[in-house]
Amino acid sequence: MKTFLSPAKINWWLRVLDRRPDGFHNIETVFQEIDLHDTLEVEALAGIPECRIEGMPDDVPPESNLITKAWQLLRTRYPARVGGVRFRVQKRIPMGGGLGGGSSNAATALKAMAQIFELGLSVDELRILAGELGSDTAFFITGGCAIGGGRGEILEHVESPPPIPLVLVFPTEGVSTAWAYGQLSKVPRPSPAITLENFLKVLHTGDPSAVAQKVHNDFELVVERQPWFLEARKALLDAGCAGAFLTGSGSTVVGILQKNESSSEIARTLQHTLSLKVHVTLSGRPLGRL
Repeated sequence: MKTFLSPAKINWWLRVLDRRPDGFHNIETVFQEIDLHDTLEVEALAGIPECRIEGMPDDVPPESNLITKAWQLLRTRYPARVGGVRFRVQKRIPMGGGLGGGSSNAATALKAMAQIFELGLSVDELRILAGELGSDTAFFITGGCAIGGGRGEILEHVESPPPIPLVLVFPTEGVSTAWAYGQLSKVPRPSPAITLENFLKVLHTGDPSAVAQKVHNDFELVVERQPWFLEARKALLDAGCAGAFLTGSGSTVVGILQKNESSSEIARTLQHTLSLKVHVTLSGRPLGRL
């Protein structure tokens, strides 16, 4: 079996704009790949035209798994070349946390199958296919750092900023993306105090304190009074983080660490304070990623 890394992402910046005729919303976001990742082991199944997935949680039916949908998409487009395949998944990215784990798995599966079945697909062709599977799936074809527009599938890749140490807190409460968009439509959304262009300049300084002051996510308006969010953010700030923010529509809360802080010490403090799963990571590409 061949092994592929499937990274998570955070949103340094996320604004929800107008509702589109297709029911989706246009957004303005900055995607950032982070070091936290799932692992996919992949192999072709000789003579068996099916997709087998091992290692996924029991509450994820195979037919609704984005890996299955990625296989079905390629099987439909290239029926003579794409055969059966087995995926063994080691999950580290929490589901429903706003970290893009399902979308990343789908994008990684597309790249893995394109390689295994020797489809010769270009990056642009893979992005188009990924865009059919989810709004942010195309980002994970190349990862890095990118401005996302449209539903998130229109990408402008930018130079990756210097790695910033992060600590992720995973509340037990999940946030439904559909619910979050519905709630957001009921509250006023003031414009950020800084433009996206100026935020990117701050981001590329790599200064955790400066970035923490300017990070922006409209979805915080939906959860700002939720006890789980207030508790996680307070704990991160009390532990010494320069800032704390929601990523995606939640529920993961991200703490930005000062570069001179001990990440392991902060993680231990948070696990004791919150009794929640905590993960220390870096913004940037996982070592060994395809």
